[in-house]
Amino acid sequence: MEAQTAALVMGAGGLAVSAHVLWRAGARQRRQHGWPWWVATLAVSTLVWPLCIWAALRPSTAGNILAAAWLLGWPMAWLAGWRRFHARQRLPGQGWLDGSAWALATLASPWWPWQAVVLLHVYVTAVLCVGRARTADHGLGWTAVAVAAAALPAMFALLEAASAPLDRLLPWWAGLAALWACSLLALASMAERTEQELRASRRRLQVLAGTDPLTGVSNRRHFEAATARRRLQSGAPPPVLLLLDIDHFKQINDHLGHATGDRALRLVGQCILDALRDSDLAVRLGGDEFALLLHGATLPQAMQVAERVVLQVQRLASNHRLPVLSLSFGLVPWRHDEALDEALHRADRALYEAKRQGRSRAVAAHGDDAAPAFSESQRLGLDSP
Repeated sequence: MEAQTAALVMGAGGLAVSAHVLWRAGARQRRQHGWPWWVATLAVSTLVWPLCIWAALRPSTAGNILAAAWLLGWPMAWLAGWRRFHARQRLPGQGWLDGSAWALATLASPWWPWQAVVLLHVYVTAVLCVGRARTADHGLGWTAVAVAAAALPAMFALLEAASAPLDRLLPWWAGLAALWACSLLALASMAERTEQELRASRRRLQVLAGTDPLTGVSNRRHFEAATARRRLQSGAPPPVLLLLDIDHFKQINDHLGHATGDRALRLVGQCILDALRDSDLAVRLGGDEFALLLHGATLPQAMQVAERVVLQVQRLASNHRLPVLSLSFGLVPWRHDEALDEALHRADRALYEAKRQGRSRAVAAHGDDAAPAFSESQRLGLDSP
């Protein structure tokens, strides 16, 4: 009797510890759906499980009903938790179907207790196995294994293979072990989801830290880091660097207001992003000044990109309650042995030349900063009023 009492205390204590650990883990992070069901299942089992073992040692109708109710109840409660945990990736079946299966099994348990237990465990195992194929949660599949293992002693009892008192306890001990395993799997799944959310949050923060909030293009810090990484790649052809700004932008702010200026900047940023490839880079350097880096492009191809940006900006300006906008570009091939600031300074000289030639124009520069040679010069779109 002392050994049996010690086993009961150890089993109930293990369930209580599992409930406490799972509760503490869920309470310290963002509340996850399904977690209350799992904690409640462990808490109720802490109280009910010793009564089930006591009933198994003293066979009676009431004891069998109580024990069968626990064996039928905890897998269904655990399944309800999984349904809420994976609410976005729906598991097969519905909650009303789970409730109907549990109600039918409970009604049949006074006459066919082991049959009801086995069939309900098979149902839960099937739902979890099919659900594992729809999710990337390994805990879901291992929970199915634990529930299936918990049903095996009940199948032995159904075949009347259990005769000794110790053998009659196997179904309840198997349920206890399966519940312990499920609590560890639930804890692992919660930790895995938390880690995934942290990684996703870190990626979002990295994107936000490197993005200009007004226009949606990169900011200078991200641009410098990205160009530094790309310059380490040897053998690639030199990219073309474009520097551009909005003509007469100060007049837009002074005469039409800063809200209009912000709309103009957002429109230019969006048109730039629409015109670039995934391998290209765009940055807002400050004010109305932007820079583009086109990898593997020639100067004529860069001129075409500038033309596309200008035409798109002028086509959409009226939709954004803006006057006709014009842009000026300075283009330079970025040499491999050249620092970013040096290339930007040469592009700025080309941009100044585009302004000197009348704005709404793209001008390409060759040579060094001391003696630039302005070669290609192309008119872009319409003049702004």
